[in-house]
Amino acid sequence: MEAIAVRRAVLGLILLAIALALPVVAPAADDWDALRAVYDYDAVAPLDVQLGPTRPMGAYVVESLSFTGAGDERVPALLIRPTGVERPPCVLFLHGLGGSKQDAEFAAAALTPRGIAVLAIDAARHGERAQGELELTPDFAATGGPLVRTVIDNRRAIDYIATRDDVDAERVVLVGVSMGAILGSVVAGVDERVDAAALLVGGGDWDQLLTTSEHPLVQRLRAAGAGPGFMTHVDPVNFAGHISPRPVLLVNGTQDMIVPRVAAEALQAAVGEPREIIWYEGGHVDMPLDVLGSVLSWITAQACVTPVEAAG
Repeated sequence: MEAIAVRRAVLGLILLAIALALPVVAPAADDWDALRAVYDYDAVAPLDVQLGPTRPMGAYVVESLSFTGAGDERVPALLIRPTGVERPPCVLFLHGLGGSKQDAEFAAAALTPRGIAVLAIDAARHGERAQGELELTPDFAATGGPLVRTVIDNRRAIDYIATRDDVDAERVVLVGVSMGAILGSVVAGVDERVDAAALLVGGGDWDQLLTTSEHPLVQRLRAAGAGPGFMTHVDPVNFAGHISPRPVLLVNGTQDMIVPRVAAEALQAAVGEPREIIWYEGGHVDMPLDVLGSVLSWITAQACVTPVEAAG
């Protein structure tokens, strides 16, 4: 009997290994219901918010907090509010690959003087959620993987905004940079509470990104055997069209080799109207001051004008 039990245990381990080795089948690019369902979550589940230290910074206040996100993970976040502004609109800021929620403080330094709050989380495996050295592997984008969890966690961040009396949850502008723009396209595509989206140095068509990007982590992902179609469920081109009729701003560099022009144009083509496209002469996250000024003006206009006012 003991030998039989051992054989069964070994067989179980073999079957588990085979199952883990099987590729995750992503939803088809044209199956919107299945794509959207990847990012379903229990919106009434308790956030279990835990407040941390608060830092007064003169023109704004930085509040540290965390809440329960996808898979019951704790999601560290920063809420940065302008002082002296009652119920300001809020920018949901998505940082880039290898960044963290702290990057939002640079955005907040420019946005809080305009009366806009900023909320940012650490993406899965970033910032306080890091698990050793950051690496991209095929499982990084798998259904239920870090990219998918990060999208859901940002939806939970919007849930959190709605609990605050001192932030206007009816005026939420998403601002994503690089990876944040890629995932931000998905967030805004599946969540109608995002009123407008500024997608900065982002791109789409992962098949193009995997073959053309010179980012070292993407190159290693390519070397690990990432093939065509496996990232369909996190490809911005399958979600960006669903942001319309909400406004979208797309900003890209002509010399960007991290998100090459072909990938930027794929995302631009997928976005519906109204949209505004800005090209600048430069590389990745290398925007000139005049372009940054245009971006800030666009965000301010979208954050401070309600849909009813805009329609009028």
